[in-house]
Amino acid sequence: MESEPLVTVLFTEKPHEVNAYVYGPFTPRPLDAARVSRRYPHITGPLEHRGLECVEDFGQSDYIVHVLLPDGGHLTISPPQETGEIEDAIPGFPDSWHVTRDHPDASDQFEVIYNSEPGGPHEHNRGSVPAMLAAVYQRLEKMGVPGREELLATQARAEQLLREAGFLDRSTNDDVRFQLPPEVTGLAARSAAVTRAVRSFKSEGIGYACPADLLGVVVQAAPAAAPSSSRDSAARATSAARPPVALPPPTAQERLPRVITGQPHQPVVRQR
Repeated sequence: MESEPLVTVLFTEKPHEVNAYVYGPFTPRPLDAARVSRRYPHITGPLEHRGLECVEDFGQSDYIVHVLLPDGGHLTISPPQETGEIEDAIPGFPDSWHVTRDHPDASDQFEVIYNSEPGGPHEHNRGSVPAMLAAVYQRLEKMGVPGREELLATQARAEQLLREAGFLDRSTNDDVRFQLPPEVTGLAARSAAVTRAVRSFKSEGIGYACPADLLGVVVQAAPAAAPSSSRDSAARATSAARPPVALPPPTAQERLPRVITGQPHQPVVRQR
């Protein structure tokens, strides 16, 4: 199964400008209800700090945490689930934890990563959050899930490649956006800049989605996958590349015709 790119760049085109939006785990994104930690900020915080997206859901009797993985699978971090009410002296700090890994398209990937419930192999740790997170981090390392430093370096590299291709940084508190200078006019000049950037992205494993008429060369793209529902995008109908975080829709004047994509990945099942 192919993992999603760590960082994806979405090119959009207006009559008088070309924009490149950079999307990675640490780019700004809207704060929505699904991302507000109801009960486990002490768990979701460290995992999000690593660049993983966490979604809280209600299980049988208490909240659980789904941690979305780059390969389309997820971890489920759960306190004891029982029928009826659970009396928690301190909400969010149960007496034990149960952590599993699962994948919607590969049932053979199911595994129990951690179990400190009575009779479990980690029973001696009881409800220790650091002990549980240490086991989760160890498993993530074995799975090859990139750490924070690698993610930040990849995002910085994508931004550097855009600058080298002639784009200017127009980022704000709401997005990471680069734009071709106003003096770069005409399809040929724009195509040259975008093609230069895309070639660099392809060689370094950075994802991209681009209007086909902005590319001066034929770019070989692998079969596409549909984007995740939580990462809504103007490219949903035309682009198969799903950026790894929520995409703000381009304005009405921006257009995304037939799109060339690179570094596609499989969608995850979830509630970006």
